[in-house]
Amino acid sequence: LIQILLRSNSVLFSSDSEDVSLEYETTPTFDVVIAEGKKLKLKVHDYGHRPLCNPVWYFNGRPVSKSRCIPSYGELVCPSVKREDAGRYDLWGGDGSRHSQARLIFSANVQVTRAVERDLPEERIAKVQDEPPPFFERKNRVENDCFCSGVTERCRMALDLYRMRKTYDLSNLTAVRLGGESTGAKYIRIPLSVLLGNLITAYGGYMRFPVTEECYTDRSKPCVVMVDKRNMHRAVGYFLPTSHDQRQVQVLLKESNWKLLPAIDELSDRDSGDELTKFIFMSTLSNIHSVYIRGRYRTRSEENILSIDMASSYDEGLGTVTTVEECDCHPGYGGLSCERCEKGYLRTYDSISPEGICLSIPELWELHKKIYRQN
Repeated sequence: LIQILLRSNSVLFSSDSEDVSLEYETTPTFDVVIAEGKKLKLKVHDYGHRPLCNPVWYFNGRPVSKSRCIPSYGELVCPSVKREDAGRYDLWGGDGSRHSQARLIFSANVQVTRAVERDLPEERIAKVQDEPPPFFERKNRVENDCFCSGVTERCRMALDLYRMRKTYDLSNLTAVRLGGESTGAKYIRIPLSVLLGNLITAYGGYMRFPVTEECYTDRSKPCVVMVDKRNMHRAVGYFLPTSHDQRQVQVLLKESNWKLLPAIDELSDRDSGDELTKFIFMSTLSNIHSVYIRGRYRTRSEENILSIDMASSYDEGLGTVTTVEECDCHPGYGGLSCERCEKGYLRTYDSISPEGICLSIPELWELHKKIYRQN
């Protein structure tokens, strides 16, 4: 067992004969590479000379399974790591003050390799540092340009992501009327708890669902409508093709298969006529407010299931994902496409970007003081 104190943004490689123990005092994010079967120990040491209250360890956003690793006060020990233990480990906790909120204390991206992959660790380090995945530079919005929420033009294909399917039973949903009190078509609304407010990793995957009678018989209206919570003046819609003759449909989640629509309360029988760009479509996915399917399902059936392809760090046997970008986000931005603000930052729309920008709380305070002085 080796114990090493690292600086931020460090990469720790261990040989096949070594376990790994990582300790840090006020830890940001680390990259750790460890051989399969070795012991992994992550520990926060002396958190800024303050007490660490209610610490909780998370693995890829979920509480760490005690069957794999042993979490304790500011420490996590995984006796023998496996390939499926690769991923992001986060420690959240408070600082003991009366009104403190839980914050990210420690974060480590752990990669687990097979022993045969670790024969020449020095050469592998050089390869990782000198040959990063290529960047996609944005040039006149070509097919593989960057979205990155308009924050940056530097992105690469996200690595080590696998396809998973999020499913939901549509049988019990009730229809609501869109586009007017008496004249609008009826749609069933997918609950926000299912969408989690973010479908950005669904880009390039498929949405599958059974076609309702209303969608099948009248194809002049959108069969599916997705609404952006930051831009309620617009929506994107999918129209069932005239050639489609099956009761099940799978829709590619790319802008080429969807059309730009007016606002929900103005939905008509046609699209807006404006171009649906990749930026607008991905902005909708990254800030999803609602998804609607026209019509309703009149009988309960095992086939009344909506499924959406998403990306995950777990391999469920559905193949790898090659359509999700990973952006070089500026400080204050989080998410693969810089679609959210990190803790301590808030989004403001009084800026040059229609998507808003993430400002730290002190920066936002100074901005408001300047605005009030001018008025």
